[in-house]
Amino acid sequence: MNIVKENIQEENNDDNKDKNINNNITNNNITNDNSNQINIVNYKNEEIKEEDPLVTQINIKEKICEEDIKNSSKLILEEIEGNLFSGKKIEINAGGMVGGRGKNDGFTIFGQKNDENNKKDENSIFYPDYELNYSEKLLYPYIFVIYYKKEEKSYYIRAYSGKGSDNKILFIKLKNDIKYIIKQKELISAGDTIFQITPLYDNFLEIIHLERKKTNNINNKQIFEGKKNKMVILGRSKDSDFSFPKDKLFSRIQTTFEFDDTKKEWTVIDGKENKCSTNGTWIFGTHSFLIKKEMMVEILNSKIIIKEINNDKNNENDEII
Repeated sequence: MNIVKENIQEENNDDNKDKNINNNITNNNITNDNSNQINIVNYKNEEIKEEDPLVTQINIKEKICEEDIKNSSKLILEEIEGNLFSGKKIEINAGGMVGGRGKNDGFTIFGQKNDENNKKDENSIFYPDYELNYSEKLLYPYIFVIYYKKEEKSYYIRAYSGKGSDNKILFIKLKNDIKYIIKQKELISAGDTIFQITPLYDNFLEIIHLERKKTNNINNKQIFEGKKNKMVILGRSKDSDFSFPKDKLFSRIQTTFEFDDTKKEWTVIDGKENKCSTNGTWIFGTHSFLIKKEMMVEILNSKIIIKEINNDKNNENDEII
């Protein structure tokens, strides 16, 4: 089985409500109690910054040339549940959405055009390429973006992270044959449960069980040491490392975290080995996710399949570093 490894970059989040689940630096050993303090030796918590791709593009103002567009792979977006696309298939190439703004800047922006600020300037990069069929007016008109990285010849997707936006409207479905590298404060939804996942100093992994409606409230938490627990399993089974027997939407083996002692990193997949969970494991799209081959996303309760179609010249090895 070929394993594709995707890096998930962490953006700098200044939301003050997350501060109550930050960890304190002490010289005590690890405790797995239910208090709001986690004690760990030589704790290290580095913020990983990721610039908003739209803002970055405004500063660069780089265009994708016709040759790159012709030779690059393309994406097909098809809705399998919901009505955001009104039954239409969306085609995206390296320059952007076919039939979109036509700026060849590598960005495809999905959102609403009912905001007075962007309605006046259709030449703006912030003007959506595609207006989603969603009746409710959202907090911010730009919902999510798919963009092309010329230097990597790859597509990425992420929720728009501008001021006033809600990044929790985009969910990426984890796969069983793709290992995602956990960075900092990943929010994962599985069954009827939400978790915050954070790698700690050296080889530790913190898993916090959060309330679904109030994600700043902690229900329970555990810390696992990679050197002792090379693999950590969340599931309904009582044999799981972190067990949720009362969650009827959980599979016996729902989600698996694995520690790579050589690279000192934690990865996550849905299910275990060659068996996926029944209802899937979803990760919030607050970071940039590499689109590879096929990906399922959930946006505003609609499920969308994104397929990458390669040209013969662009066939690549399945291994991504």
